[in-house]
Amino acid sequence: MKTFEIDQIVKPDMSDYLIHMTSEKSFNSILNSGRHESEGLINALVPQGAKKSSFNHKIACFTETPVHAIGAFIEISKRRSSENMVYGIGFKKAFMVEEGVRPTAYLDNTTLGKLLQIKSSESLSVSSREFIDLLAPLVHPLGEKSQRQGFSWEREWRYVDDIGFRFNYDDIEVICCPSESKSMIKMKLGEYSSKVKFFDTSLQYQELTDFLSFSKERDSIEAGIFDSDDRDLIDEFLSGFDLYIERLTQHKEFLLQLTAQVNTVESELTKLREWQEELKAHTAEYCGHYSKYLINNKLFGTICPDCNDSLKHVWDKQYKDA
Repeated sequence: MKTFEIDQIVKPDMSDYLIHMTSEKSFNSILNSGRHESEGLINALVPQGAKKSSFNHKIACFTETPVHAIGAFIEISKRRSSENMVYGIGFKKAFMVEEGVRPTAYLDNTTLGKLLQIKSSESLSVSSREFIDLLAPLVHPLGEKSQRQGFSWEREWRYVDDIGFRFNYDDIEVICCPSESKSMIKMKLGEYSSKVKFFDTSLQYQELTDFLSFSKERDSIEAGIFDSDDRDLIDEFLSGFDLYIERLTQHKEFLLQLTAQVNTVESELTKLREWQEELKAHTAEYCGHYSKYLINNKLFGTICPDCNDSLKHVWDKQYKDA
């Protein structure tokens, strides 16, 4: 299996997509900024907080975080949370590599300092300068000395360009958005939405973390790690577990409603197909008219009674009366 095609089914911490996460306003702007109706543009910007003296490269950013874990972005980052960055647009990783998107290189302070020192040197050869210019836009501090230890959790990839990353709607593979926004986005994408996978990443993340949290606490209780006297902790767990069960029950009811709707649609499709076949079977080959009493004509194929009478009249008039 090719590395860029490994998905979360094969390796749950991997993704075969690269996704750009942003706010609703920016997301709509991306879809409306192309040079034609079916093109979008993710603008390239100098990252917020970057020191222009050492980093002045314009980049468009993406993450290879699996879809089910992208909800963590607004849990971890206050800025992303305040800007409600729950909208995302994603593409196949293999496609993005072909387009020139590359993984970010997280460097520790010592290594990054030496790179910046080399970059500022005026005695570099042409080939060395070209190499540094290619590498520098992909570099980000590891942040091992900072209080929050940097941003390597973002698993960032970058596209380096003064304008940004242009794409056709047909290139889109994934859309992340709240469920209530899905229909409007599908209308905007039109025919191109049929192949797009839509994910409510906040909901998926909440369901996953709830499951992991409750599973861990349940395992601890079953293993006897909690003291039998520690009733408050167990009661707190059971109270939260009741809420979790209620959410799962509601989700089950939602899925059952969808199943009922699917059955209704399937029934309607069956009726429509049967009607389509009935129309085909009773549509005349010669005149295209519908009739349950088609006549087989050796010269013209099937023909409706009215057209057959007209043909017979013309025939009789031209040949029989002659």
